[in-house]
Formats: sequence, C-alpha cells, structure tokens
Amino acid sequence: MKKLSLFVLTLSIICFIGMPTTTTAQDFEGVIYFEMADLAKQGMGEMPYMVKGNKGRMEINHQGQKNAMLMLPGESKMVMIIEQMNGYIEMDLSNDFGNTEKDTTSEPTMTKTGETKTIAGKTCEVWRMKSEDGTFETCMAKGMGTFMMPQNQMQKRNAPAWAQKFAEEEAMPLEIVEIKNGKRTVQMKATKIVEKSLSDDLFKVPEGYNNMSGMMKGMQNRN
Repeated sequence: MKKLSLFVLTLSIICFIGMPTTTTAQDFEGVIYFEMADLAKQGMGEMPYMVKGNKGRMEINHQGQKNAMLMLPGESKMVMIIEQMNGYIEMDLSNDFGNTEKDTTSEPTMTKTGETKTIAGKTCEVWRMKSEDGTFETCMAKGMGTFMMPQNQMQKRNAPAWAQKFAEEEAMPLEIVEIKNGKRTVQMKATKIVEKSLSDDLFKVPEGYNNMSGMMKGMQNRN
C-alpha cells in the first residue's frame, strides 16, 4: 500500500491535461524526453513520453521506483503499471471520465503568433493562450501525436482551460512557458526526440501482472 500511495502521489504532482477519448494516428513514432518543473521539484529527472500510432506511454522514475502510464484512447482506457508490485490499475475513460464536464468558466483566447522555434531538432509554432489560469506560451508541433495525460483521478478536477484547448488541437507541446508578472518560467520542455520503432509490448500490461483497480477505487472513496 505504501508503494501504491507513493505512485499516486507521483501522479498528483504532474500538470494534468485532459486526455481525448479518440485520437488520429500520427506519422511520428518514437520517444520524446521532457523536463517538467513540477517533477524536478520532486527530484525526478527527464520523463520519457513514447508515441506509437494513437497510443502513448509515460515512464516515471521516483526514488528508484519505476512506473508507467499507458494512454489507450482507441480502447477508451488508461492503465497505470506499478512495476514494484507486479500490478496495474485500469481506468475506463467512458466511466471514470464520463461525468467530468469541460471547464467552461474560463474559455481561453488562443493566438497563433506565426513565430517558430526549433526545439530538440523539431520545428514548432508558438501559440499564446490567456485565461483565468494565466498566460502561457506553448510551442506546438504537428504530426507528432497529442500529448495525453489523464485527469487527476484522486482529485477529480478538470484540466486547466488552456490545456484543454491545445489538447483539442491534436498537437504536441514541445515547450510550455508560464508568463506571470513579467516573468517567464519554463514549465515543460522537450530535451531530446528519438524517432524509432517501438515494440507493441510497451503499450500492453506485462504478462502475469495483477489487476489492482479495486484498490484504487477504494483510495478514491477515502479521498
């Protein structure tokens, strides 16, 4: 239980972005390595984000504990793999997210500036977004899939309106900069992009792992 609680804590410190229930297949296949400010505060290194077709996989290493999240929109589910416990937690998006309404309290304004950058060897376009959540600049790359992160299952809160907006665009943010009181803070940035063929097994639950979904639901109820 201690290991499971640590994994859930790890998920909770990530900036969660709404995961679309369907995505289109992309030309890109490979691994994008991200540095994220919230993860860095917790002493974590780069986060590998793997893309194959319309599937995504994130790997998180916290204090030597390795875990992974599988985003499988084509199957309407997300799976958390907890290697230390040889277990997994499966979430049915149609059920777990079906009652989560989009945040319309602060519909963001989005401006495509036309400015381009090269980040980790890829060209992306700078978009500026403003909402009650603040002002952000994101450098978006097309043809690399959609950055998918599930809603925080422990808090059941909506993703920020600006995050929902660029998730809808089916683009990959290679950099996210928060602009506050004239100060620019990089919240997330791709440091390396490796195009390569990925095994289908990376997007499946390892054989012999135990289904721990009931334990997660119990933790949610207590929360």
